[in-house]
Amino acid sequence: MGIYFYKGVDTKGKSVTGKLEAKDEMDVSTQLAKLGYTPINIEFKGEKAPNPLDKLFKKGFKKASIQAVIVFTRQFATIVRAAVPIMEGLGVLAEQAEDPALKEALHQVIHDVEEGNKLSEAMAKHPGVFSDLYVNTVVAGEAGGVLDKVLMRLSAVLDEENETKKSIKGALQYPIMVVVALFIAVIVLSVGVMPTFSKMYTGMGVALPLPTQVMIMISNLLKNYWFITFPAIFGVMFLVKFLINTPKGRTLWDGFKFGAPVFGLIYNKIVMLRFASMLSVLYQAGLPILKILDIVKITIGNVVLAKEIDGIKRDVADGKGISGGILNSKLFPRLVGYMVAIGEKAGALSGMLDSLCEYYTSEVRTSMKELTGLIEPLMTAVLGVVVCGMALAIFMPMWSMIGAMKGK
Repeated sequence: MGIYFYKGVDTKGKSVTGKLEAKDEMDVSTQLAKLGYTPINIEFKGEKAPNPLDKLFKKGFKKASIQAVIVFTRQFATIVRAAVPIMEGLGVLAEQAEDPALKEALHQVIHDVEEGNKLSEAMAKHPGVFSDLYVNTVVAGEAGGVLDKVLMRLSAVLDEENETKKSIKGALQYPIMVVVALFIAVIVLSVGVMPTFSKMYTGMGVALPLPTQVMIMISNLLKNYWFITFPAIFGVMFLVKFLINTPKGRTLWDGFKFGAPVFGLIYNKIVMLRFASMLSVLYQAGLPILKILDIVKITIGNVVLAKEIDGIKRDVADGKGISGGILNSKLFPRLVGYMVAIGEKAGALSGMLDSLCEYYTSEVRTSMKELTGLIEPLMTAVLGVVVCGMALAIFMPMWSMIGAMKGK
């Protein structure tokens, strides 16, 4: 829990400010909605700052597979559309669910709804199964009476994100295999081969070049100080992950993603696809635009882009359209701003957002194919350089020794 300062407007359009104690920004938005306020800006100012270690381990162990959630969402939408009582439908889906985490969550959801909770409130208790986007989409569907429609749209969004993740994992399989092979090769040569050559070169008084000295140092670390080396490596990895989950570290890391060589352009397309998809789902559900932007900001997964969305919210609160803030942002491509502007002027924002989703879906798939084609020769070159470097480290002193013997 922490203290949050907020700025918003009441039902009469009057500006209001204040502070609330809440667990996160979404909780603040919920409390303000109950008060009849529309939030414009929410900022964390309390002493109880989120512990980075909590973020590191908060996901827990009970997480359902995305494919199981997608199938459930489509089945649930069909049940709602067929006017089957929700509790009866959830009971059937819970019994036939094969994913253990999903089955357990559904049984608990049924119990909580029977106790008087809303469906969205019951789902929110299981973040490993139902994400923030999922819960807020259900909230919108409940409020607008279009639960079946938003669930079908949501299933399409989740399916597309799942395909994107599969493409990314497929593109990274080869690089990971190469890195593992290199790591094993370095260990084998350092521990099994290099000590023998090191003793021979030391005994003969041969001057060692830099590559050989580096290999000998690595050999000594792995062979004589392995109980320090390996914990240190894992400690550094843990420290990096810890720092990334601090507020400043997350800001730096999320900003780096946009400017990273090669991957930055692909990441930008993936984020724009997620932005357009979430905006489309929630807009079609009939939520107020400021509430939509609040949800998108929290679920977008990038704190730097979330700050840009705050700017868009301010423009909307001032009576300007969404497109103005997008066009003024350095992170949003001009295409997004132009298409949203056309949609606003034509009164067809939903259709334009769907077109953006289709465009970025195609762009992401094309980029992933190109990335796969680029990575393979690049990693082959890296593998060749490393192997060549290890070979030179072993044989360069030998060549020097042979040359010196011939000179005599």
